[in-house]
Formats: sequence, C-alpha cells, structure tokens
Amino acid sequence: MRAWIAGLTALAVVGIVLALAGDDTLDAIAIALVGVAAVGAVSLGFYAIGRSEDEARAQDAASRREASSQPENGDGRITSRRPPRSRGDA
Repeated sequence: MRAWIAGLTALAVVGIVLALAGDDTLDAIAIALVGVAAVGAVSLGFYAIGRSEDEARAQDAASRREASSQPENGDGRITSRRPPRSRGDA
C-alpha cells in the first residue's frame, strides 16, 4: 500500500513540475497526470476502507464461531428457555 501511495505522489509531483515548466502540450500532459493521480488516490482510499471492513467482518465471524462452539450448560445439551406448558389443571 505504501508503494502505491509513493507512486501516486510521484505521479502528481511530475504533473505539477510539467505544469510549471510551461508549454501547452506539457500543460495537457500535466493535467492528465495529476488527474490520474487524484483518481488513483480516491480509489486507494476506498480500497483501504473495504479491506479494513473485510478484516473486521472476519474477526467478528471468528469470534462468533468461538462463542457458539462452547456449550452454555457445560454438558453439550441444548436447554429450553420456555417455561413448561400449562395443562389447564393448575
């Protein structure tokens, strides 16, 4: 990721230097280089956010698997949480 950041920064700097150098053709090339660097930076930001969300989702799934593998009462049986039925003779 740091290599991409360095590459995009270098691309933008080259574009700025070409813009300062002056000619119409160089200005067009400079605008294109800075534009590509800007689009790349925004794309890299979205990529970083998506990757962090994927990592968080994977950690959440792992913790859920760990929690569900441990039985609540210790003997591995599923216990009912409902109260017993009333047969009407109470």
